Amino acid sequence: MVKIGMFLPEERMVEPARKIIEENHLDVVYLEAVHTVDAVNKARIAVEAGAHILVARGYQAKLIKEYTNIPVVEIRFHAQEIGLLIQKAKTILKKEHPHIALIAFENMLCDMSYMEQLFDIRLDVIYLKRIEEAESIIADFEERPDLIIGGEGTCRAAETMGYSTLFYQSTEESLKEALLAAKNASYAAESEKRNTAQFETVLDTSFNGIIKVNAEGKVIVVNKLVENLLGKNSEDLVGKSLTEILPGIDSLLIENILSGKSESYSTSVSVRKKTWMAMIAPIQYDNQITGAILSLQKLADNSKKTKDIQGDMLLHGFAAQTKFEDIQTENAQMRKMLETAKMYALSEHAVMIYGQAGTEDYLLAEAIHNNSIRKVGPYVSINMRGMDKEHQMEELFRREAGDTVSTFGAKGAMIKANHGTLFIKGIEHLTLRVQHQILRTMLSRAQMRTDAQPLDTLDVRIIGSSKINLKHLVEKGEFSEELYYMLQSLVLEIPSLNERPEDLRNCFDKELKIYKEKYNRPLSVTEGAYKKLQELRWTGNGIQLRSFCERLVLTAKKRMIDEVVLQNLYDELFPHVEESHGEKRILVYRSQETDELEELLERFHGNRKLVAEELGISTTTLWRRMKKYGIEANYGGNELL
Repeated sequence: MVKIGMFLPEERMVEPARKIIEENHLDVVYLEAVHTVDAVNKARIAVEAGAHILVARGYQAKLIKEYTNIPVVEIRFHAQEIGLLIQKAKTILKKEHPHIALIAFENMLCDMSYMEQLFDIRLDVIYLKRIEEAESIIADFEERPDLIIGGEGTCRAAETMGYSTLFYQSTEESLKEALLAAKNASYAAESEKRNTAQFETVLDTSFNGIIKVNAEGKVIVVNKLVENLLGKNSEDLVGKSLTEILPGIDSLLIENILSGKSESYSTSVSVRKKTWMAMIAPIQYDNQITGAILSLQKLADNSKKTKDIQGDMLLHGFAAQTKFEDIQTENAQMRKMLETAKMYALSEHAVMIYGQAGTEDYLLAEAIHNNSIRKVGPYVSINMRGMDKEHQMEELFRREAGDTVSTFGAKGAMIKANHGTLFIKGIEHLTLRVQHQILRTMLSRAQMRTDAQPLDTLDVRIIGSSKINLKHLVEKGEFSEELYYMLQSLVLEIPSLNERPEDLRNCFDKELKIYKEKYNRPLSVTEGAYKKLQELRWTGNGIQLRSFCERLVLTAKKRMIDEVVLQNLYDELFPHVEESHGEKRILVYRSQETDELEELLERFHGNRKLVAEELGISTTTLWRRMKKYGIEANYGGNELL
């Protein structure tokens, strides 16, 4: 039970207060008449005695509030008490229309309207801010009042200047009202303590890390899981900003949550080399945002999706599977791009991805969706490469007669992606007409079938991908300039596998392992083959490498894969096409070293000895290189010439 302490300015007020306490069965642990100068120290003594709430009047209450954090209920005068004081002052003065000054702290008085009319007096009400002001206020009266009503300090100062005074005192009614208000406040405080205890129990038994912040973004509560995760006690975390303890959290998004600009958002954060999904939502009370709750959940957990729309999404295949941790890389450039993508996931704006064929654009688009506030909405992808231009509008914006936006049906991709994300692969192939329609949809958040028809409200985030920079198409008049600028603010460029040598080798090993196990082929790779792997051009990136590895495993004639095997298979699968005199012909891929060797052999008329001397190698090494690049047959007979 919350306990009460009570301070009174006069000794004669103690007994009436004690009587009220007994009649109402109040738990008052401290009751005393105190001088104003002792109020703050007495308040601390009352707290040590067990008081949780204090009852005080006037300047004493003001001082306790100013210098302590103890809740205070103020004793205020009732209108009838003020009336009794005025009536008593008129009796003392024996004047029909006296001039009276009432000097008090504003927190002591009730509504003073109509007091002059009711009692036929002239009444000056002066509010004090500090007790020291009383003397100067009295000395500065332009017209001397007949009597001054005030507290202890005010009356003392007025009497030294020759004024008649009347000390104001509270009746039992005002004391009772203050004590009952303290009792109600104690009930509220007790309820808050119980709720807090229950809340802390829920927090500490939760399987997720929970952090509660106030309206300023400062941490006020953390549960045990967060303490263990961060390796700090709650005392070390409370009072810090959320971004201090979780640097991966975007401070701007926190501000948007607390200001009401965003309802919630989710992102991924790294804590002690583990990745967690952070979901943040505001706390609203009486239409005011009082703080926010952040929940940390391991991304590895497969939480059940509960919303009906998510079940429908899965049924129709409109769900993204990839998360950022699924995109593995050891390349610094690629890691930087992924960190940028995580930040872009927090935005609602369109994202533009540039990358060669076979890069991870589709994986990246799924990860951005799954790391955004749209993760509970549908994820739809559509590939425009190779699609007939006549069908583009239909595939994107088709709407079956009688269908509603809330059902999937046989609609276009844009409508299917409502409240979610639409990934348009090969966006550079869109016709200008379709580009214009997409732009209008993005600008108006609505599908405009024709100007004469009503709008279907749409809320779709666009992620586009292209092999070429759209600026080139804009300059040629083949791409909308307005749509280009809509897409160009959040840009990601996926480095090719040739720009990521670490990833190229890892990807090769991964694919090779898959097919070795699938076809039960125990193959090994030489370091020379790995070096050759880096020299070859993988313009098809992951897709090209995957098909290459399957063919390599299926057709390998020896258990050891060397650079010659790699080069020969590459030349066979991916020949170079060259155009000459209007005709296209297929050429075997030629490395720079091949061209250099042939140039030297031509210069020395096929004399391998002279070529070897020029290169500073033996004729045996030269012959191996010629065999490696498949040019030994052209110069096989000129070894000694």
